[in-house]
Amino acid sequence: MYIKFCRNYLIGEEKEKGPDESKEYEEVQRGIRIYRTMSIILFVLTVILAAAVIALCASKGQIRSTCLNEENQEKDPSDVCSVQLCNELYPALVPQKKDTGCHRCGQGWLQFENWCFLLSDVRETWSRSREQCRKWGADLAVIDNQQVQAFLTEKGSLVYWIGLSRSTGGEWTWINQTVLADSYWAPGADGENCGCLMGKQSPGSNWGSAPCMYYTAYICQKMV
Repeated sequence: MYIKFCRNYLIGEEKEKGPDESKEYEEVQRGIRIYRTMSIILFVLTVILAAAVIALCASKGQIRSTCLNEENQEKDPSDVCSVQLCNELYPALVPQKKDTGCHRCGQGWLQFENWCFLLSDVRETWSRSREQCRKWGADLAVIDNQQVQAFLTEKGSLVYWIGLSRSTGGEWTWINQTVLADSYWAPGADGENCGCLMGKQSPGSNWGSAPCMYYTAYICQKMV
């Protein structure tokens, strides 16, 4: 009877302790899950922060490697920096054999053959467009061959004044005083006094005309 009693007592004791041990085990497992979750979150945040730091450093390096005159870059898109100036300012960031960010024509200009072209997105009258081009050492574009015509048509996406106007005698002449020879008029589009080019159209027939006081974009041209 004594042995039987003891065994019953032990079994009962185990039954009473069982729920507590199970509860403690669940709390430990819950703590482990919380720890793992927090570890994953901290790892992801660390990766994101590292990527942001790398991107910021890269953007700063790109900005520093562009040698522009900050006082004039908004006033004059023809502002040009020389390779020598780039190397003096940023010798470690501008390798000799790579693109220095300096362009012969100037920031915002496009080079084609021996010419530099600026396709403005600012709208002015024909005469004010020409005045602005002259401030940059250029003039309105003269299109005297098919290659230039095709290039400007491909690069442009707006309607642009070009250096073509009708004289008092009714002839179309360029700003360099040459009479228009080859032309690329759209059908019936030469009825006004100032000529324009329509970008992204067929280069064989994308010239138009408008009153010279109308406002539209313009193309400047200068020697390289």
